[in-house]
Amino acid sequence: MVIHILLLSGFLLASIAFVQAASLRWSISESVLLAAWGFALGGIYLLSGEAWPALATNFVMPALAPRLPPEAYLWIFLPPLLFQAALSVNVREMLGDAAPILLLAVVAVFVATGMVGGAIGLTGLGPLADGLLLGAMIATTDPSAVLAVFREVGAPERLVRLVEGESLLNDAAAIAIAGVLIASITGDVSHHASFGSALRSLGVALCGGLLLGAAAGRAFAWLLPALGGEGKAEVSLSFALPYPLFLFADQMLHVSGVVAVVAAGLVISGLGRTRLSPLNWQHLQLIWEQVAAMAGAAIFLLAAMQIPRTLRDAHWIDLIALAVVVVAALVARLVVVFGMLPLLSRMRLTEPVSAAYKLVIAWGGLRGAVTLVLALGLAQETALPESTRRFVAILATGFVLVSLIVNGTSLKLLIRRLRLDLLSPQEQALQQQAVQLSSITVSERVHMAARTFHISEAIADEACRTFRHSIDIGKTAFDIEAALTERERLVIGLVTLATKERELIPQYGSGIITIHNLDSMMQNTEVMIEESRLSGRIGYQRAAAKILAETAAMRVARWTYRWLRIRQPYGDALADRFELLMCRRVVLHQLIVFNETSLTPLLGARLAKLLSAVLKGRIEAVERGLADVRECFGQAADVLERRMLLLYALREGRERVAAMYEDRSISKEIYDAIRRELDVAWKLAVPRAHPDIVPHDEWASFEVPETAAFSDTPEDSPPGAPADAPGVNADASPRSPS
Repeated sequence: MVIHILLLSGFLLASIAFVQAASLRWSISESVLLAAWGFALGGIYLLSGEAWPALATNFVMPALAPRLPPEAYLWIFLPPLLFQAALSVNVREMLGDAAPILLLAVVAVFVATGMVGGAIGLTGLGPLADGLLLGAMIATTDPSAVLAVFREVGAPERLVRLVEGESLLNDAAAIAIAGVLIASITGDVSHHASFGSALRSLGVALCGGLLLGAAAGRAFAWLLPALGGEGKAEVSLSFALPYPLFLFADQMLHVSGVVAVVAAGLVISGLGRTRLSPLNWQHLQLIWEQVAAMAGAAIFLLAAMQIPRTLRDAHWIDLIALAVVVVAALVARLVVVFGMLPLLSRMRLTEPVSAAYKLVIAWGGLRGAVTLVLALGLAQETALPESTRRFVAILATGFVLVSLIVNGTSLKLLIRRLRLDLLSPQEQALQQQAVQLSSITVSERVHMAARTFHISEAIADEACRTFRHSIDIGKTAFDIEAALTERERLVIGLVTLATKERELIPQYGSGIITIHNLDSMMQNTEVMIEESRLSGRIGYQRAAAKILAETAAMRVARWTYRWLRIRQPYGDALADRFELLMCRRVVLHQLIVFNETSLTPLLGARLAKLLSAVLKGRIEAVERGLADVRECFGQAADVLERRMLLLYALREGRERVAAMYEDRSISKEIYDAIRRELDVAWKLAVPRAHPDIVPHDEWASFEVPETAAFSDTPEDSPPGAPADAPGVNADASPRSPS
């Protein structure tokens, strides 16, 4: 048995590799190719099993006649698929569309279950309970196939976010509903079959899984810094989480293991970026992406190999039932998308979703790995009647095939017909500007390479002309300032600055500043991005100033120092604020360089000058905050500055030595010896001293507005105007708390 499983695993991995390569070469959906290849393997086994019994038995029989319990399919394949999907999501970006995502992920599952079950029951094609179970199993959507199409055609970001959020969360609802239905069909006394008890059971499963997963994700994030930045240890710890968490939730606490794994992944996605170095976070994401890709592809192959044998037992009535199920499922999605989704915008719970988006969401609800996992597990569930297992397995498998072949192959055409693959006028203008700027740099480097290789200038000119023609930049002159209004360019610049700031902040982790400060700054950049899109410069500055406002913890610490003469909480709070302001200042200086080198050519000199004025205003406010903290610490502030510089130097030393080792400038023995010395120095430097607080300024408050309010119309307030001087505010000075 073990030999057969090992042979099957090797064969599956080799098949996956060739299918993935073929998908890239021929531009065909990977899911479609996997289903076709698995179907072919199953057919070959049925046709030639007698001719080559040993070969068929070793490679195919373990998949066609597994000896695993039915729940093993969920245990093996679901945790990595769900954990990776949650790990790759930007939670904060999805919060703005939380209402439509929850509607599609939860309400739509109930609607699909009810409509499919009702259609089966009303047409007399099967029992109502079997129809409801089938409806729950096919209600889960697979993001891999549809998002691959979205990326290929360049679908809008919000459309991708809605579909990705739906597919991430609807698995939990569908599996929980399926579990309740299976219990009612089998007569499990631990699950009452009444509608009220089913809802209570579902609520307990979902809420319990959510709380358990959030706690596990928090614990994981708390442990990450203790690993000392060792990438291999961080990856190993991440692999230790999904499977035990899923089994503990499902088998021990009897709550939703699916929800627990998803919740843990979402928490880690939100907190991991500040607890891992940018390189290690990218490495972790890449490994989990590969693991999930293999797990999803393997379940597709395993399920597709079952299709010929399953369909051999099918009857013509099953084809009619499949047509009814396909129509009912599509109608259910249309009801939710066109009937319920507009209610959310009328209630002002979300921004309106266009009709084109709704149509793509309805048609693009492709089914895939999770549905096949449930079908495989159900086929082995001996507690269910044979008729139920056959009915649901055949129709669930057939529905996945129809979804991939019909919806999957036509989705790209639908997006293009609806013109959702086209860039907005603003994006087109930026694209043309970016292409023109890149062509200048490319031309310079091509001519430099031609001189290096002693190739004639004429050939270099021809290569540059071919390059320009291939990216179709056109011959007409282009003026970015004429193509976009100044307000549009301002919003683009502010969002770009906030996004770049979010990327720079994690560089100062690993102990240089506290994780709490990193989290605060990362959350602040997310707010800046959203406020910039909504309110332009005023929103950007308002959001940026929030992080400088005095916190409740600071007020409590100052009160305890004033009345109870307990110094350490107040000293720690001041030191935290000092670190945050120091990090913010250096990031803002990096943004000024980024603005001069990258945004000036893209957006124009006038806009770049305005953005530079905004950044300098933020720097002035930070300087005022640092001056206030220094007044509290006096000369003792030098202790904090020396610590930060020492930690930064040690981290830079680690990176330089690692680069020398990668270049083979030093041996492994020398590298290990230097690294050990640096690790010891780092451990000695990380503990933060507690500078003494200067008594005469012990009551200072530090709520410092980062910038004065700007008019959001740059045409009315050009850079340098006295009324718009950044950072001017009469209330910026420290004030007494009394």
